[in-house]
Amino acid sequence: MSIRAKLAATFGVALTAVLLAGGAFYFTILEMLIFQRRAEVSYEDLRLHVTLASDSSRYMNEAAKAALRGSLGAELSAAAADTARDLATIEALKRRMRADEEIKESEAESAEEIEHVHFMQESFGRLVEGLEEISRIPHERASERLAAFAQLSDREYKGQFLPHISAAVHDAERDIGRILDDEHHLRSRVAVLGSAATGGALAVLIALLGRLVRSIDRGFKALLEGSQRVAQGHLDLRLPVLDEHEFGRLSAAFNHMASNLEIAQEARLRMEKLAAVGQLAASIGHDLRNPIGAVRNANHYLKKRLSGTELGAESRVAQFLEITEKELMACTKIIGNLLDFARERRPLLSECSLRPLVDDATSVVEVPPHVRVENDVPDTLPVVELDKDQFRQVLVNLIQNAAEAIPAEREGHVRVAARCTSDGLTLSVADNGAGIPEETLARIFEPLFSTKLKGTGLGLAISAGIVRRHGGAIEVTSVPGSGTTFIIRMPACDAPRSTHPSTRPSGAQGA
Repeated sequence: MSIRAKLAATFGVALTAVLLAGGAFYFTILEMLIFQRRAEVSYEDLRLHVTLASDSSRYMNEAAKAALRGSLGAELSAAAADTARDLATIEALKRRMRADEEIKESEAESAEEIEHVHFMQESFGRLVEGLEEISRIPHERASERLAAFAQLSDREYKGQFLPHISAAVHDAERDIGRILDDEHHLRSRVAVLGSAATGGALAVLIALLGRLVRSIDRGFKALLEGSQRVAQGHLDLRLPVLDEHEFGRLSAAFNHMASNLEIAQEARLRMEKLAAVGQLAASIGHDLRNPIGAVRNANHYLKKRLSGTELGAESRVAQFLEITEKELMACTKIIGNLLDFARERRPLLSECSLRPLVDDATSVVEVPPHVRVENDVPDTLPVVELDKDQFRQVLVNLIQNAAEAIPAEREGHVRVAARCTSDGLTLSVADNGAGIPEETLARIFEPLFSTKLKGTGLGLAISAGIVRRHGGAIEVTSVPGSGTTFIIRMPACDAPRSTHPSTRPSGAQGA
């Protein structure tokens, strides 16, 4: 994260604190609105029960008059209708309160309040039925009617109806008291949340700004000290990761610069070493070529003069002459490699078909009997621009090394393949030999480095130089115990065109 982004994040925290405080007030207002609705519903509930008490009292007054007269009048019917309507309105309100998620009470309380309404409805129904029966008592039995009405009033109205009204009024008062308590708690919670949000925002702002200032100071110090040490020649210095802002990218760029300087320094030393080796190789090659040529001529003269003589017929003499000739040929090859490495002759490019060139290189390689060389280069591969002699030397070196890498106790094969794509020509030489250890892979193209007892360490270095002068690159992959693959990548080749098929079959060298 950049410093600008961190500053933006810091101010974002402040804005978030403001938004949190605003959000707290917003939700407080929402809860206040809910409390208002609950209060309105509770006051409506209380008003309806007061109305019910008034209408039911009027009904009982009219019922007492009807008991005295012995007949039901219109006023009694109107009072009964008003009381029944009040009960139905209260029940509808209770059910709306039960269904409303914002003002819903607990299931037990809602069920209890609706049960009160049902009891009052049933009790009022019994009052109406009992009064109708009392009204049917004859006029001459007025005392009996009054006694029956008094009994009905005590049993149903005073004993059943009024207690449930009192309970309902108590429930409404309880709801109003609860709303007031909730509002008080809400005000306290808002005050605590506001204080916590403000204090937390200030603490986070201080922490973030302090951390940012410390990281900037640490970054300046690390870059200054690193620059001074690199200037003193410590090219292996690497800075630690300085967070993810600009100093992190600066430290990564600094480490990349130091790494490139170290690589450039190593490359310069390597080039100086190669130049010294080249000068030494050229000097030694020129100094040894003539003496070795003279020794080869002398050996050839002795071999010719001793042939047909008694001394020349001795087996030991003939054996030593052959050993001398063989070792002189090896010395001549080493001198040739030294001179090739020192000269780095510029390629003389000409059109060349790869498959016949692979066959030509394979024909001069000393392939062991247990190894089979396969030429899988297609006949239809495009003709490429190469220095035929130099590239033949590359193929000879790679095929020879691959064949020698296969242990004598098992059957082996060396496969040469090539293909052309839009990215260029890719040629590979793969074997199923012993493979190359990982610690050796990084050095196999170094001059004078060899794992062979009689190797000069120049073959792969010369091959890499030839490929490089052709504008290509050579790389190697190896799995110890499974084999090695050398891959040569050359610049883009021409479109495929027909070439003359090789007369040498694939896998001409073999057991």
